[in-house]
Amino acid sequence: MSIAATLSGDSPNQDRYILGEGFAAVLDGSTSVAGDRSHDPGWYAGRLGEALEPLLPGDKPIADAVAIAIAQVAEAAELVAETSPTSTVAVARWNEDVVETYALCDSTVVVLCRDGTDHVHTDDRAGEAVAEHRAEYRAHLEAGHGYDDGLREILLTLQEQLARHRNVQGGYWVAGADPEAAYEGISHTYSRSDVDGVILATDGVTLERHPRVTTWRELYAEVRTHGADDLLRELLRELHAAEDHDPDGVRWWRSKRHDDKTLIVTPLS
Repeated sequence: MSIAATLSGDSPNQDRYILGEGFAAVLDGSTSVAGDRSHDPGWYAGRLGEALEPLLPGDKPIADAVAIAIAQVAEAAELVAETSPTSTVAVARWNEDVVETYALCDSTVVVLCRDGTDHVHTDDRAGEAVAEHRAEYRAHLEAGHGYDDGLREILLTLQEQLARHRNVQGGYWVAGADPEAAYEGISHTYSRSDVDGVILATDGVTLERHPRVTTWRELYAEVRTHGADDLLRELLRELHAAEDHDPDGVRWWRSKRHDDKTLIVTPLS
């Protein structure tokens, strides 16, 4: 049985998640520093999740389900690529025989195997596309300037670059107005008998910042031992509190003081 928790960052939570019989997914609406999206990213992530939920049961390829969901939301809201909000999509689906994973943009799926190995699947092509600009805002924070107007200007430039690389060959792929982006997601399949459990996380869950749970395996062990939604919420609150001790992003560079954080943990053995 899956358990899930979510915690907002510095603004209304733009993460969403869905759970069902044999599947789970997290979606992270992408913040626009410029505020130039036609709809709120959290609204989009929520609508996309609602459209995706009835499509995931069964054996339809996950990429097909994501493409159909994108098309449904885009058509209903008359979204266009230039101003559409966007969202990551990370999915795990399982039956008696296999465990499937899917990642579109930078949310994470972790498959924990019974032999003790952990397989971490994410899609960081967005980061790779703007690596130079990410380095610039990292340097700004590490120099102690904090979340000032200078950082906002750097982030505006970074997002302009992201827009140029979004959903084009040689760039990166994310759910937005174009259903074809779904077919660029990263997929893996495992034998169910090899898998102990699965974790899904949005990119606000960065365990290197956590004061006591620093690996996915440790997090999973906590859940297996205690197994409650309250535990996941407490883990997220502890991570949030750790970030409070680095308010200017000097120790842990990041684009905002607190990102939204969402976790789903599914034991499968």
